Amino acid sequence: MPAPDAAGSVPPLFDLSAFPLVRLPMPEPGMEGYGDRWVAEFDLILARESRFVMLSIGPMPEREAHDDRKARMLWLKRRRGDLGRLCLAHLHVEPDPLRRAAMQATVLTAKMAAAFPYPLALFADQDAALERAWTLLRAVPLTL
Repeated sequence: MPAPDAAGSVPPLFDLSAFPLVRLPMPEPGMEGYGDRWVAEFDLILARESRFVMLSIGPMPEREAHDDRKARMLWLKRRRGDLGRLCLAHLHVEPDPLRRAAMQATVLTAKMAAAFPYPLALFADQDAALERAWTLLRAVPLTL
């Protein structure tokens, strides 16, 4: 997650520089207090009314601060319909084969699939994930 720059301003959590590809950084271990920013920024992404694919890279946090997780989970419940309509997939890159296997066993379960209104997929490298992302994005009209 981005830290404040020299001027003290905090950069966005989501990287939209290649929109409709949305890069989603993983929280740093021990990072707290980003839940409200995450919600506000994701609301702005959905307000675009354009389809997109999320891409995240690296280890997922083992623990998340209770308040941050609660803010994100309440938002996901509230915005589930919009998220399912606009987000084509969440693609995650985990280069480490052991962590990827562990994620495969926990993240890509029927219970997790039911929790999110879009497909989740794991990749060993960023190139493969980007190829899938752009294939998905080329396959549908982006604006509704």
